[in-house]
Amino acid sequence: MARYVGIDFGTTNSAIAVADDQGPPQLIGFPQPDGSLAETWRTVLYFEAGAGQPQVSAGALAIGRYLESGGDGRFIQSAKSHLASRLFSKTSILSRNYSLEDLVSTYLLQMRAAAPLDLGDTAVVGRPVRYWGAESEEDDDRAIARMRAGLAQAGFVNVVFENEPSAAAAKYGAGVSTEELVLIADFGGGTSDFCLMQVSPGKGEPRILATGGIGIGGDTFDGCIVDSLVAPELGKGMNYSDAFGGEAEVPRSLFSSLRRWHHLAFLKSRKTMALLERVCQGADEPERIERFIHLVENDLGLPLHQAIERTKISLSSVDAETFEFRDAPLEIQMPLARSSFDTWIDEDLGKIDEVIADLLTRSNASPSDVQRVFTTGGSSFVPAVRHRLERQFPGRLLGGQEMTSVALGLAERARQVFR
Repeated sequence: MARYVGIDFGTTNSAIAVADDQGPPQLIGFPQPDGSLAETWRTVLYFEAGAGQPQVSAGALAIGRYLESGGDGRFIQSAKSHLASRLFSKTSILSRNYSLEDLVSTYLLQMRAAAPLDLGDTAVVGRPVRYWGAESEEDDDRAIARMRAGLAQAGFVNVVFENEPSAAAAKYGAGVSTEELVLIADFGGGTSDFCLMQVSPGKGEPRILATGGIGIGGDTFDGCIVDSLVAPELGKGMNYSDAFGGEAEVPRSLFSSLRRWHHLAFLKSRKTMALLERVCQGADEPERIERFIHLVENDLGLPLHQAIERTKISLSSVDAETFEFRDAPLEIQMPLARSSFDTWIDEDLGKIDEVIADLLTRSNASPSDVQRVFTTGGSSFVPAVRHRLERQFPGRLLGGQEMTSVALGLAERARQVFR
């Protein structure tokens, strides 16, 4: 029996779904450290020194190995965010150079090896409407070329790319009984993508009217918690006595690396650590800088961001939560109201609203013309995101299988394309 594969290679999480000639697509389960299976895998790699060449693990297994080894190897995440960049072509990992294509293929080979069935060499692969950081068509073409090369290295040589929100629409459109004008809203980790389309029962591929996207997603929202809640506890905004006897603010550049936990390692240089020590000596509240130094010296970026993510997820169901992170002497326990979080991300949500408004304008449509709004992606759980959509499209907001709709839709499209 024929097998049709859909691959959702995400910034934060990835998934693969498979369809055959009959029945709905099914998600592939991937192994977790506890032996269970999960429908999504974190899009991360961990490289450890081994005999001859680095030993590699991916997904939740990579996070487990990173924590067990004390971070002695090299942890890679968010590779998708660099695909459009002409400035990033390769990185050195344990004395070996890896291109972005190599990182993509390494991750996909790990997924292929972990899959319980043969994935073959043919797939429909998701892509954002606009790759993070892409400022031109050339940037976008660069991202697609790198993805195509990485897929080929992993054995997927016959590939068709599909906009991720369009794939979610294929999943939604398979169940409609009447013609509908649908807005697909895909809120991912690195980007938020939108597609307005006409969906008709039994007519195959939906008719796309307009697409739009922006480099704002769940990682951006996490960064807002870092900036507003965590960084001040580590000295952001505080003054210290500088080398000339004057007062200066602790350099804000030190805190930018906190927004992405794997960037924290960039601070672990002799020059930066010496600066932190000088700041600590002249700081109004040196204990805050001591916490920052402890965070950097002990590679605590990952557990810190895990605590941030837990708090953000909890705020999807409660009005207030306590953010806690403890690794003595670093101890932070701070209340966080959902209303505060909503305020911190309000500017980013406004930019998302502008993308939706532009998409409707280009389609000669108004919000009242849209009959359904189908949401997907992990950040679609954020209440402020849903409230903004509900205000624009009252009573028409639908949820799906928020973390896996794209993968299921890609498999559905693969069946249509390759059958």
